Amino acid sequence: MIEWMQKHKKYLVITIWISTIAFIAAGMIGWGQYNFSISGDSVAKVGKITISRQELEQEYRRFYEIYAQAIDNFSQEDAQAMGLENAALNFLINQALLRNFALDLGLQVEDTEVIDEITQNEAFQDNGHFDENRYKTLLQENRYRPSDFEENVRNALLLQKITALLPKTITPLELSAVSSGFELEDKIEIAILTTKTIHPNIPQTELKTFWEQNKNKYQKPAEFDIQSIFVGSNTQPVTPIELEEQYKQNKSLYLNDKGELESFQSAKEKIQKDVQMQKAQSQALQEYLKLKKGEAKNFQSQTFSDNRYPPEVMQELQKAKINDTLKPQVYQDGYIVIKLIGKKDAQPKDFEAAKSQALSELEATKKIQLLKIEAQNKLETFTGKNIGFVYPNFKGKIEGLDEKETSELIAQIFASNKKSNFAIINDKAILYRITQQDFKNKLQESDKSLMQNITENLKTNYLDQTLIDHLRRQYTIKRY
Repeated sequence: MIEWMQKHKKYLVITIWISTIAFIAAGMIGWGQYNFSISGDSVAKVGKITISRQELEQEYRRFYEIYAQAIDNFSQEDAQAMGLENAALNFLINQALLRNFALDLGLQVEDTEVIDEITQNEAFQDNGHFDENRYKTLLQENRYRPSDFEENVRNALLLQKITALLPKTITPLELSAVSSGFELEDKIEIAILTTKTIHPNIPQTELKTFWEQNKNKYQKPAEFDIQSIFVGSNTQPVTPIELEEQYKQNKSLYLNDKGELESFQSAKEKIQKDVQMQKAQSQALQEYLKLKKGEAKNFQSQTFSDNRYPPEVMQELQKAKINDTLKPQVYQDGYIVIKLIGKKDAQPKDFEAAKSQALSELEATKKIQLLKIEAQNKLETFTGKNIGFVYPNFKGKIEGLDEKETSELIAQIFASNKKSNFAIINDKAILYRITQQDFKNKLQESDKSLMQNITENLKTNYLDQTLIDHLRRQYTIKRY
């Protein structure tokens, strides 16, 4: 449990706007790609502060970039479905609330503070010194006016001053309240049921209905008829001069684990392999042209329906049309060129061909259903084996369960508020009963540090949200 939380720490609700600088350094999505459902130059007014269309567009792009990096094939349609524009606007409104509060408190950011923040940022430095030309070039490349960027930095520093006013310390009682959940330990007894003794009776009619409902899952694989030429790298001749030239021109490719340049002798095997692969690719390109024109004579003909080539090659074959020739692809220890002569697309199997596969899947489903019923019927009266005390970060072994199953069982026990229950894990039903409970689990030093961080984050999140809720009642928010 603690390991899980280490990987999924929640950060502050109110994120400091200083990320603008990091966003500039990383590059942004181009302007004019998004059409907002707003009109005019302003999208909202919070107290004395107006939020411009440009600010919203910038913040939206930042949000979009974060999701695009985290989610494959993230699109504008996805962003619209999840309300990303509204999330960006709410983020700006929260910042505006804090800026209003800062102004009312008389907080200010001096020009020298803005200058220090920008000049000390590595994105705008060359050899450790601020480079004004680099600064202006980066802003220009990202369509930022210096005045706008500097105003963003000023706002970020103002927000930092506000958050600095919030308490950073936690009390022993607060730390104890959070830690107690991880000091909890349960003494349990368990019984393990499996599907091995369950043999469901499946009538032919039920099996056929199951196949009808799932027949698109049972496919005859696509069949490919190809001509191919493989060019291996091991047979490619190399000369000492070629090796030395490769090393001189590409030294950055030959670094050791410490990032230090390897000597020619220590990197010689890698250098030779690189040169041989380059020559194999060059020869494969020549074979590609011959095969494409129908002039090749040394090709092999194959008909297959399995995934005998790497996924990227199989994907290209799936997309290819008859008589298309694939450009050389890395394969094994060289390159392969493939020409598609014929193809039969995947087809659903008929009932007889899919029968055994469908029966296996239906039996597995039925076994789990019957296992759940058996577990429920035995839950109140089962006699279990005493396991002793377990706790959220339990690393011990439980007989009959592997490490992953044990971890999943422990997680389910501490996520449940029931004294006795069962967990379905793989083909097992693990019945458990809590016979004793206390708060005597001793945390490791690393766990204590984690508890400190979690408690601080929880308190900061609470204070942040409480402050925002108060400011929403204090300042008028108008959305246009």
